[in-house]
Formats: sequence, C-alpha cells, structure tokens
Amino acid sequence: MGLTTYPAVHDEHTTIAKLAEGYSLSRHGDGEVKLAHGGEYVREKANMQLATELQAILAHPDHRCLVAIPTLNKLSPKYNNWVGRAGRFLPLLSEHVTYYSAFCSRPDSAPWIANQDYAQSVQKLWEGKKVALLSEQSSKLVTVVPHAARKTVHIPCVSHGAYAHIDEYERALVRGNPDIVILSCGPTASCLAHRLACRDIQALDLGSIGGMLARLLPIERLHHAATVVLTHPACIDSEAVRERLEASGFTVHYCGEKT
Repeated sequence: MGLTTYPAVHDEHTTIAKLAEGYSLSRHGDGEVKLAHGGEYVREKANMQLATELQAILAHPDHRCLVAIPTLNKLSPKYNNWVGRAGRFLPLLSEHVTYYSAFCSRPDSAPWIANQDYAQSVQKLWEGKKVALLSEQSSKLVTVVPHAARKTVHIPCVSHGAYAHIDEYERALVRGNPDIVILSCGPTASCLAHRLACRDIQALDLGSIGGMLARLLPIERLHHAATVVLTHPACIDSEAVRERLEASGFTVHYCGEKT
C-alpha cells in the first residue's frame, strides 16, 4: 500500500456522471487523512477504529463505491494549499484504485461547478426517489433535497463526535429502505457511504453542497405533495426543522406518527 507520486484523479463532472450510474461516493479531504493517520480533526478525536476504517476505504474500497480525493487541478484557487498537503495522502493510496474528485461538492476548490447545469445534474441523482438524509438540522440539504425527491426521511446527526453513533445511524438509514442515501456528517459520511455501498445501497457523501444548490436551483415554495419524515433524538431540536420545512410547503411528520 502507498504511492510515491500523486495519482491521476477524475474531475468533478466525470465523478457526477459515475454517480448517475448508481455508484456510491466516499469523499476524503484533509480531515479524513488526519484521522486515517491516527490524528484528530475538529469534528472527531483520534480514534484507531475510525483510522482503520478510513485506511481500508482509501486503499481497498468495494467496487460499488467511488473513493474521492483532492484533484490537484492547477486552476483551483486552493491549488497551493492542496499541493502542500498531497504528501499526507500518498501512504494511504493504492495503485489499484481509480480515484475521483472530492471537490464534486466543493465550489470553493472547484469554482467551475458553481453553475445551474451542474447543480441540476446533482439534483437528478435523487429526483423522484425515496431519500434517506443524514445531516445536521441546519444543513441546507434538509430543505433542498425534498424538492426533487419523492419522499425524504431526515435523520438528524450531531455536529461533533458523530462516529461514536455510526452503527446507530447505519441501522436507521437501512431501516428506511431508501432508494438512495445522502450524507452530510463529516468523516462519518465517508465511512457510512462505503458501508452502505457494501449493503448494495447507493449512498452519497455530499458534504456541504446544500448551500450551493440552494443558491443555484430554482427552489420555491412547494406546490406539490412532498413528505419529510423526521427522527428526533432528545439531543436534537427537530421541532425547529419541522417549522422551517412546513413554512416551505412540506408535509412533515415524525417517525411513528400516522400520516
């Protein structure tokens, strides 16, 4: 395992095109690499179980899951930043893996994706499907995703230390029997996307792409039926999310409520 030179990485448009074929996506940036080396990150403390899981995904992924890393595109405004960090990735990568762009949801590093055509190509990944969404309650994805989805089940997650709850999140996502899973929960999403791919469930680690989609997609108050199902652990103020969604025209209920 390990490379001496940085690998060729498929660009953002190619990455989205592969996702449209049904592949899952596990994205890895600076935080995931720090954790994979046994260090800590702002969202997660050092954790050898997490490090081992990330290492396995980067070097030996399931064939149903794309592994995404920085592209080192010289046109990126953050090129110098990522070139300086590329060496951290090399010991974790494999010559037997084809890598895709971790910037497919990062307009700050790939500003050329910040256009309506690209945003629509992302939205089409879940259009008309039953979606399970795992994200913080404040994520823009909570209001963006249901506009194209047939049904959305939102499972709120914590902002820090989410990996400690990964098994619980995995069970909740599988229980919903979704057509597709969308994840926005830091390094935990990188792991969950791969775990769910191994279960033959398409799962997309899309990070903070919700903000870009909210700006670029013609999202207005809904004039058609759309349902969002919320789980509500005691530590999450899901009622605030419910009020925000209902104001946008969604029908919202909690798991267990009759619809």
